[in-house]
Amino acid sequence: MDTYLAWLKREMSPLFEAGGTWWRPYHMALVQASAMPEPVEIGAREAQEALKRSGTLFLRYFTRTFADPTEFWYVACDEYKFDKLPKKIRYYIRRGYKSCIVQRVHPGWLAANGYECYVAALERYNKACRMTRGDFEKNVMDSVGGPFDFWAVLHEGKLATYSKCVVGDDYTSALVLKCHPAYLCFYPVYALIDTMLKTYVVDEHKRVTFGFRSIVHDTHIQEFLGKFGFHKVYCDLKVVYRPSMRAFVNFFMPFKSVLERLPDTRLMSSFRSLLAQEEIRRSFLQRRGGTPSCS
Repeated sequence: MDTYLAWLKREMSPLFEAGGTWWRPYHMALVQASAMPEPVEIGAREAQEALKRSGTLFLRYFTRTFADPTEFWYVACDEYKFDKLPKKIRYYIRRGYKSCIVQRVHPGWLAANGYECYVAALERYNKACRMTRGDFEKNVMDSVGGPFDFWAVLHEGKLATYSKCVVGDDYTSALVLKCHPAYLCFYPVYALIDTMLKTYVVDEHKRVTFGFRSIVHDTHIQEFLGKFGFHKVYCDLKVVYRPSMRAFVNFFMPFKSVLERLPDTRLMSSFRSLLAQEEIRRSFLQRRGGTPSCS
């Protein structure tokens, strides 16, 4: 078993096996437990049994990748050559190193010093979704002893940017990247990405992934990563709902545009995310000429 899966099974929430794949609960959904995106095939009956055992509302996965653009993707980097980067990007990287220090840190250090950066990074998003300081510290400290690297970028001793990565045998997956807006002018993110890619891709010959497309927030991070050689791996999106959740989504989909104009709250953000996910899922049925209704 992959070291990350073994750690999850030992230390964190229970995992559920279905269709030859391990799944973990995440925000009332079942998602692949592996940090490395991989296509999955699972039957409807197995999916429903997994939902029942886990107490979650829907199961999300992908089954294949595409050469042509689709509405869903993840980003990955398999090769990194600093000298091949655009001249402007190389300049920003050098500026980042001149102004900042990039280093691995212990999760205990980040738990004690990272909350201000975390809060500042979320200023542009719904404030109701922030963790409290106590929850933030617990979230970071829960990773102690796991297959993770924590990176911090410091400007004059202040935390400007940090990241958390899962480190596997042949891959690295970035789970978290937070940037303090006040320090962006010192290019800390450029120095961090360059350090990570040199460490994992060049020195350790691993593939680096940076997550799937954001369903709701347009963070622009994946377009930014494209400047460093990351590419989009286009894939489909499959969602299997519990029967009651399927009826719920089908009922509210016609009102999606109206709901998007309502005041932003944690509940409304989750609601919009659910409907946006369904809209993406239906795009693949339409590509095949299928009927746009919930699976």
